[in-house]
Amino acid sequence: MSSRRATPFIRHAEDWRAVALFGAYRCLVAFGLVTTALLSTDAPAFETAMPTLFGLGCLIYLAECVLAMVAALIRLPALRVQIVVAVAVDVVFFTGLTYASAGVAGGFGMLLIAPLSAAGMLLPGRLAGLLTAGAVIAILGQEALRSLRLPGTQAESMQAGILGALLFFTVLVSHWLARRIRSSEALAAERATEIRDLAELNRRIIRQMQMGAIVVDAQRRIQLINDAALELLTLASPVPQDQTLTSITPELDQALTRWQQQPRETVEVVHAGGHVLLPTFSRLDRAHASSILIFIEDALRQSEQAQQLKLVSIGRLTASIAHEIRNPLGAISHAGQLLAESDAIGPDEQRLLDIVHRHSRRIDSIIASVLGLSRRSGGGRETINLGPWLDNAIEDYCQQHAQAPQFTTCGVGHPIEIQFDPAHLRQILFNLWDNSQRHGRRDLTVLRITLTAHDNRYGLLCLDIADNGPGLEPAIASRIMEPFFTTAHDGTGLGLYIARELCEANGAQLAPVTRPGGACFRIIFAHTPGHLPNPQHAATAHPPGT
Repeated sequence: MSSRRATPFIRHAEDWRAVALFGAYRCLVAFGLVTTALLSTDAPAFETAMPTLFGLGCLIYLAECVLAMVAALIRLPALRVQIVVAVAVDVVFFTGLTYASAGVAGGFGMLLIAPLSAAGMLLPGRLAGLLTAGAVIAILGQEALRSLRLPGTQAESMQAGILGALLFFTVLVSHWLARRIRSSEALAAERATEIRDLAELNRRIIRQMQMGAIVVDAQRRIQLINDAALELLTLASPVPQDQTLTSITPELDQALTRWQQQPRETVEVVHAGGHVLLPTFSRLDRAHASSILIFIEDALRQSEQAQQLKLVSIGRLTASIAHEIRNPLGAISHAGQLLAESDAIGPDEQRLLDIVHRHSRRIDSIIASVLGLSRRSGGGRETINLGPWLDNAIEDYCQQHAQAPQFTTCGVGHPIEIQFDPAHLRQILFNLWDNSQRHGRRDLTVLRITLTAHDNRYGLLCLDIADNGPGLEPAIASRIMEPFFTTAHDGTGLGLYIARELCEANGAQLAPVTRPGGACFRIIFAHTPGHLPNPQHAATAHPPGT
């Protein structure tokens, strides 16, 4: 409301058109008065006490009206100045005509209604009231002057007062109506702006939706299609507005036809654009069925999301079960240790106790691995200088293992910084090295593990962990990262799966690499600002036990 009050009263281009129409009306009135005065020389059409003054005044008024019309067309001077001058001239002229004719009874005073109404509509209230008061005073004054200057005439004060009241009432009504109209226009413009903003917001939301959206009319012409739908249907952007659904995707059009013939709630699978799609149809206007909204989803993506949710639920259930198992397992292991300390235990009983201890430790290892899945947050990322950090990790691993492999690092001779949780990276590498120890020492005198840092074709830093063992069999390479998949009778099948999950928690990826002569796993780190491609560096050897 405050913004509307602060807006100037005259602010629209429509006001210039109103001034031009007002000028045309004045020219028409002036031309009619001049024509009537010239054509009625023998029998005057108007009762005039001063014919010469009457005719001269009409000619001057016509000339002024023509000049005012030209000024309105070229819009010079200012609009308010033109209105004030025009209304003031009309007040003076029609008051003079009233004086030169038969006074108020002659009817020329009624011609003031139109210009004063224009003033009420186009000028501020105070200025319009001032002009109206001047007109009323002029009408009353000319009646008084007529009674003094013209013998035998009587002032029509009552009629002049009624005319003055009529002028004030007309100006008040026209000004009130103009304010209401302007308020309505301002409100309509504000609502139109809000509607345009809302429509633009809806278009942007629909455009950014992950789900494809298409709107077609009754003739199945495309009215709206978002980017997700273009991607799912493998279409170029933008799609012409007159394009039909049949021309861009016949499969979806046929599904829509079947839905219109027999609406059903079951979702039909459609193969279109190289994707398996799940379309959903609904009418925007149920009364007339003019437009139809089509939502399309990628069936594979939806299946992956459902599988992910299922895995999350299973993971939570498994973690709670593992936590509950750990307590009785601890009691069993403790009881076995106490029983092993008894002097009455023979060799056979000791062998059975060893079996209990061994499998208790294996179960505890599985439980620890399962519980570790729930602690895969990457919130502890730090900036790691990869070369020195790998040297320290290799030294720690060699100190913990009597028969440690021979390590060789390559490509880390210059500073390479990565963002990673150090504990997670240590667990990942130790797990990969343990796998090389467990599966790569077949018929090998010395197990060698090579760690090579390099950049892939996308400019991302990679770390390859390769050994000289027998390598991965093609039959198991595709399944080796699955949970609980193992080829060892005493393995849990969770080591590589946990390593992959920890990499993803730090924005990295872990995957096996097919290569001859040994197994190789590659860690692809997330993009690090300031990282440059690695030049070739000499290898640094780490003999076993150092």
